[in-house]
Amino acid sequence: MLCSLWPAAEQHVGQTESMKISRLNWGEIKGERPVWAPSAGQLYAIWPSPVDHDLCFESAGFADFGDSDSAWDDDFAQLVQWLVDALGEAGTAMLREGEYPVAGGRARRSIRDALIAAATDDNFSPCMVHFGEPPTSSVRTSDGHAILWTWMAEGEIGPVLDVVAKGREVNQMTMNWEKLA
Repeated sequence: MLCSLWPAAEQHVGQTESMKISRLNWGEIKGERPVWAPSAGQLYAIWPSPVDHDLCFESAGFADFGDSDSAWDDDFAQLVQWLVDALGEAGTAMLREGEYPVAGGRARRSIRDALIAAATDDNFSPCMVHFGEPPTSSVRTSDGHAILWTWMAEGEIGPVLDVVAKGREVNQMTMNWEKLA
């Protein structure tokens, strides 16, 4: 599902305050297993606050918006890497769907960069990474939404969130997931 971004807030001359990620949000998705999940397990959505203004997020019930900048991009890259590292303890990360982004004519061949590309730019196809063989967990990003759809065959998400949050506030939310799927 593609949603339009709202126009960015006007930047003021001399404005130097950067937008950093202040909170990690998550929700447990109940119901049918998504077709991309390798087997039975539990699906979670993990995303930062704030995110860029987005009609899909708004219609799903989320309201913590801002205008991302390089500080936010750096924070998001770290969050994605920490999630990859945490899930990678159960098995090697393998790109199963998606593409590596290209910068300066060369592919940036990292799992992190592939996940970030699909999460921040709706021109990239969905990205899915499995961990382990057979997979014990997976992460999927798509549609330019900064959501890390995280499937786990077993175990609790709490320890993973602790690693990814790195001391940030963690907030469990219930939203209308169909607006973001």
